[in-house]
Amino acid sequence: MKLWKASFVVAIIFLSFADVLRAQTTPASDYLSPFPAHHVIGNVYFVGTKGLGIFLVTTPQGNILINSGLEENVLLIQQSVEKLGFRFKDIKILLISHAHFDHDAGSAKVKELTVAKYMVMDADVPVVESGGKADFFYNDSTALPAEEKAVGAFTMVAAIRSYRRSVEPGQE
Repeated sequence: MKLWKASFVVAIIFLSFADVLRAQTTPASDYLSPFPAHHVIGNVYFVGTKGLGIFLVTTPQGNILINSGLEENVLLIQQSVEKLGFRFKDIKILLISHAHFDHDAGSAKVKELTVAKYMVMDADVPVVESGGKADFFYNDSTALPAEEKAVGAFTMVAAIRSYRRSVEPGQE
């Protein structure tokens, strides 16, 4: 069981970094381009688009959707979840990896359709409350301590990494 949990954590960390790197080079049209829903590892499934990493984590107590994408993506996400044999309404937690528009703009629609509990990192609360105007990408952010949240036998660990945007001289 410990090996499975370690594999899951490594997979989520890899997917998080892969998503960040891909976002730097992804054309906007890929955000709306369908991509086949598929099993990733253990109880983790990909339900995103060609350009957006959106994942479903299934648990007996209810499912967790990681990221909501754009508002225009929500129907596609719902269809992907259902193609995999799960019910969209069984999503109990909507977890946002970070508060950029391409990760959380569809959150209101997902909440409306699922009544999921909306969870964001502490540092992202001002961004979400401001509608994106306080986006940390344009400022420095600091790392916060990791926090664990148990959902039945499944434990999520919220680990925020420090980020500092590089700025060329004269572009400050």
